[in-house]
Amino acid sequence: MPLGSAVVYLMWFLDVLGLKSIASRGFARYAKPGHHPYVVYMAAKELIRSGNTDGARKLLAGALEKRPSLRCGRLLIHVFIKDKQYQRALDVARRLSRIEPQNPWPYLLIGDIQYFFMEDREAAFESFKKALRVCKELNRKNPLKVAYKRVSRLLEEKGMEDELIDCLAEFIKLESSNFHDHEFHILVRGLIDRGRRDEARDILSLGIRAYPRSLLLRQAWESLGFGKQEDLPPIPVRGKRPPADVLLIPIKTRLFTEKDDPVQAMKEFVTQPLPGDIATLSSCVAGLMEGRIFMEGAVEPGLLAKTLSRFVDQKDIPFGGAAPMANPLSMQVLLEEIGTVKTLFAAAAGAVGKLLGKKGWFYLVGGRDAGQIDDVLGSLPPYDYCVIMGPEDPSGLSNKIARELGCEAAVVDANDLGVAWAVGYSSGVNPAWLEEVMSTNPAGNQEQQTPVVLVRRKPSSSADTV
Repeated sequence: MPLGSAVVYLMWFLDVLGLKSIASRGFARYAKPGHHPYVVYMAAKELIRSGNTDGARKLLAGALEKRPSLRCGRLLIHVFIKDKQYQRALDVARRLSRIEPQNPWPYLLIGDIQYFFMEDREAAFESFKKALRVCKELNRKNPLKVAYKRVSRLLEEKGMEDELIDCLAEFIKLESSNFHDHEFHILVRGLIDRGRRDEARDILSLGIRAYPRSLLLRQAWESLGFGKQEDLPPIPVRGKRPPADVLLIPIKTRLFTEKDDPVQAMKEFVTQPLPGDIATLSSCVAGLMEGRIFMEGAVEPGLLAKTLSRFVDQKDIPFGGAAPMANPLSMQVLLEEIGTVKTLFAAAAGAVGKLLGKKGWFYLVGGRDAGQIDDVLGSLPPYDYCVIMGPEDPSGLSNKIARELGCEAAVVDANDLGVAWAVGYSSGVNPAWLEEVMSTNPAGNQEQQTPVVLVRRKPSSSADTV
């Protein structure tokens, strides 16, 4: 066995043990295009991390020739997108669809590159329609959810009202968590126009139960004459109301993608912060801008990931979702990020915690990476079929943002359960205070597109500084 290959296997063993830093550097030095896709992938990630993007590109392109895989192909697409070489990214996606013609995800990837990066709406529309046909033929539920989302979006943009309502009428049957209040509202209006008022009322009622905080649906209930808003169940309380001396200012942004840099993105939209402000950025959005994404179909969950995920809370609420780690892909990502040994210890801790009636022990042992994983369908297109990790160094990123903006900064992971976590923050931030203030999740978890929130003390406040 050549020395290089022997070293690669040794690095793989260290990788399993969780010695990721050593293993990644070894992979980057010794990996060849013909090695296992996981080895090439980890090597390329390390090369990108160290600034050797050209080396990563050559390694991944060689692997696509010698041992093609969706895993390495998707990372090569990320490299091209970062360089704004969108046509080359599209060429790789088309090649991936030929490599695995029975895998529906590359077909969606083709349309996403055309729509979100090349801004070619017509080509994207044709690609998404083809993806929808493929998903129906293969009878694959998860990609079908994404395909309906894409096609309905284009039908709405093109003003094809009848086709849009027909599409949404099929989409809603999947009871998918990416069927949001916006889709409910359009479908209800369309059914009203078709004279199907009773059906529209039932669907609107379902939408309000699925999205009880949606003012859009509550206002439609009253404006369409189905009743008064005050007769509906009250809006559930989420988290703790921020103190009276604090302003939470969600900032509407454009869609951030992997072509963006998180520090420059914050500079673009936080233009006039005050010295005492805290500029917060969504952990998920920061992670995807760093390319910490794992596409469905590109990373195949192993037996261990499938087994461990079965022990996570599996409840799947209509128009909601299970815990991220209940998805085998999320568990596989965690295994690859922190190592098999640490993940097994985390699983054992979680099992003991369940026996003792304690929650969160899995994440306590699994660490920051386990807690920041966002599952598929939890993000906005084009990343709604990706597991997304948080940023690699959230505290380091926060300090960079703080230096650029001239105020404090933090990376925050918040959810609709009233829980916020300051996963990284600059030196002047009190994380416990910030987590309480952000517990209402002012950034939202759907299509608000406000991943940046400015936390500001009112000038009249005499409270202690943050």
